Amino acid sequence: MSRSRWLQFPWLTLFTRPRRVVLFFVSCFPAISMAFDFSNAEVTEVDGIYYIKFAAVVEAHPDYIRYVLADSEHIYRLSPSIIESEVLSPRGADDKRVRTRLLNCTPVFCLEIERVDAVRMLASGDFEAEIVPSLSEFKSGRATWKIVPMDGYSYMVYEAHLEPDFFIPPVVGKQMVIETLKDEFATTFVNIEKIARVNANKDRIAGMLLSDAGAKILRSPCAEYARASLQ
Repeated sequence: MSRSRWLQFPWLTLFTRPRRVVLFFVSCFPAISMAFDFSNAEVTEVDGIYYIKFAAVVEAHPDYIRYVLADSEHIYRLSPSIIESEVLSPRGADDKRVRTRLLNCTPVFCLEIERVDAVRMLASGDFEAEIVPSLSEFKSGRATWKIVPMDGYSYMVYEAHLEPDFFIPPVVGKQMVIETLKDEFATTFVNIEKIARVNANKDRIAGMLLSDAGAKILRSPCAEYARASLQ
């Protein structure tokens, strides 16, 4: 039995929510269009399975992107749809089991969904996540994050398929899910880049401070104090 929960809300919310969504994306997508080319974004549905592919150049070094994707304790930062997250596996395990609770909303319905993924980093430095059906509201699902270095930047490719184990209204509902997933992953790419760049800037500033501190510590003392110290 599905553990998902359909959320009922008044007509006022039905009419005002799309306006909030539009305002959000009007304010955010100019930055997206400047930094990202999402012409390689595709979400399709075949026999109840959703296929997702996103690819874009990210203005961050691959190592910082990998750090963001590996930081499962803070995975909620990548998407506003993630309302809970928890690492179930013991620290240091090769395959981490990550539980997330999602709040997925379209203009006409909202649904809370729980999923658990077995997440691992491959020898290539890419990431793979496979849904654990017995602990999730999905019959199956697998995703990969591929990260290719590009002169200090990264070319990032996300590919996934998801087979929900909960009811989605036919025709209109499926199209709304497709559009929601497109918006969701556009936002996720932007958030990955933002966090990766913030971490890179922190390391750069820390490096400058350490370098400056090192120069001060290693600076030769003036002759007067040098002589005084030898007396």
